[in-house]
Amino acid sequence: MIALPLLTLIVACADPPAGPPNIILISVDGMRADRSSAYGGPHQTTPTLDALAAEGLRFEWAFSQSNESLFSHAAMLTGRHVSELAAPDYRTFVLPESALTAAEILGLYGYHTAAFVAGGHVRGAYGFAQGFSEYRDEHDFGAFFHTAPEALDWIEGSAREPYFLFLHGYDCHRPYHHPNVWSHAFDADYDGPVDALMARRIAPEQFYDGVLYPDFPVGRFRHPAGDPIGDPAGYGRIQRWAETSDAGVPLTAEDLAHVRAHYDGGALAADLELGRFLEGVDTRNTLVIWTSDHGEDLGDHGYYNHRALLRDSTTRVPLALWGDPLEGRSGVRGDLAQAIDLLPTMLAAAGAEQPAGLRGRDLLGDAPPPEVIFQEGVLPQLSARSTGARLDFSGVPLTFSGFDLALTMAPMDAPWFQLFLHSAETATADTVHAETTSALPEAAAQGEALRAAALEWRASLERSTHRGIPPDDPELRALLRSRGYW
Repeated sequence: MIALPLLTLIVACADPPAGPPNIILISVDGMRADRSSAYGGPHQTTPTLDALAAEGLRFEWAFSQSNESLFSHAAMLTGRHVSELAAPDYRTFVLPESALTAAEILGLYGYHTAAFVAGGHVRGAYGFAQGFSEYRDEHDFGAFFHTAPEALDWIEGSAREPYFLFLHGYDCHRPYHHPNVWSHAFDADYDGPVDALMARRIAPEQFYDGVLYPDFPVGRFRHPAGDPIGDPAGYGRIQRWAETSDAGVPLTAEDLAHVRAHYDGGALAADLELGRFLEGVDTRNTLVIWTSDHGEDLGDHGYYNHRALLRDSTTRVPLALWGDPLEGRSGVRGDLAQAIDLLPTMLAAAGAEQPAGLRGRDLLGDAPPPEVIFQEGVLPQLSARSTGARLDFSGVPLTFSGFDLALTMAPMDAPWFQLFLHSAETATADTVHAETTSALPEAAAQGEALRAAALEWRASLERSTHRGIPPDDPELRALLRSRGYW
């Protein structure tokens, strides 16, 4: 293990200036909570986050609203659930113009807004640029190495206070081999095939249950926003492929540990770039929020990547708040927090009125925490997570008109439902991702209680039917049609 200096943040001794605070929202795409050292991870991956959490407020049980960047960021930036924004169909989901974003609301209160985004599924073409005076998203699944210096240049050269900055990078995202000098910060003595394998961007999609299937065809579809996207239905296909294929390459425990070490190196790279960024910012009268949109399974349930399952491994994320607006409310909180809480928290800090329809709560206010949070997957999955259990319902598309009837009538057992229990003894950073053995049918009463909560939540939603519109460029449409799209 390498020794890392603890990065210091600029904190002025003088009283902060009056007026609404600057707000910096950081999304470390793919950062799983229990791989960060702030949450007890196995390596010292996050010295900057550790410092923020030590001086500020850390939420032990924070969750994303989905297991994928597109859905999760939509909820994060609007304070609403995915189904309320657009039809929860991964093939067509685009944030509609009718959705009120953080940038749009804060802009009404005099905030200067900008976003520096590492491309991918958070590009402006998916609707995320709404309300931002500047939205830079030209990188191809880029890292904070690309976006953080641009954001700092904007603060130093163009920003007017108060400002709202959204900063994003894919350092932790698959293929866990982003360009940085920290790929071998951990497990540096390893000498095996993983380094060559990780150079292939699609490799994590070809892992299943500790075996690499290099001939498995990773499917793609063309999204209306113009991007080719990996088809998450491939996770079911690779299961079937594994049952019949004899061409897999088994990986040893040492090999798989090195994949995780690559991931941890990405977390370190993100953290150090963000440390450099924050050292360059005058953080007086500034609220900094550090979180993620999803985790990564890292083989805990057979998969690498994150879209196959709604589990703690793929949806439990770090969440730390730091800065003057906390007014001494530091420490560690054990109540449930979720992505839809971020917008209400930012608006309250800014003194802005909360628009109708927000689903979350101000994390610095007095509203009671939820007893259950709800997550929607990019595959046919819905999850209800309480502090003590997770109920997963799968097999019925979220867009199906009879979804609520199916949720009501399905037997409380496999294959429809799985229930994972988290006792006080096992709900630790090291074991919370276990969620491998369903407690059904023995614990059916607990499952029924979560089913009832999910049905009540579903009944409260104003569900949207909005879908993305294919590009209207005739030449592009003709090209796509020639390749089997539209």
